[in-house]
Amino acid sequence: MRNLITILMLAVAVAAASPQAGKVKPAAKVSLTGCVDEHDGQYMLTNDTNLQPTARLKPAAGSPEDNFARFMGQKVTVKGALSKEEPLPVMTVESVQTVSQTCAPASQGQQ
Repeated sequence: MRNLITILMLAVAVAAASPQAGKVKPAAKVSLTGCVDEHDGQYMLTNDTNLQPTARLKPAAGSPEDNFARFMGQKVTVKGALSKEEPLPVMTVESVQTVSQTCAPASQGQQ
């Protein structure tokens, strides 16, 4: 009887712990628009108004790391999975579409 109670208590403890272990949230599927730049050897998507980095770009599995080089200085829309990391979120890019061949910050004080 003691063994049966021990086994039941162990089963309840394992069942209660399982949901906690599976609480890792999958990365959200999103699309982001900005400018492709390179900082410290890593490709970044920057804000097109002030050129501040908004996400680090990472190729999807099977894509070459230097795939983003051909989009340098262009305004693009990237689609893929966004995971929250510090100091910048990481965008695992599944597709890239060029919006504009050039990218420049918005002019301040236009006349």
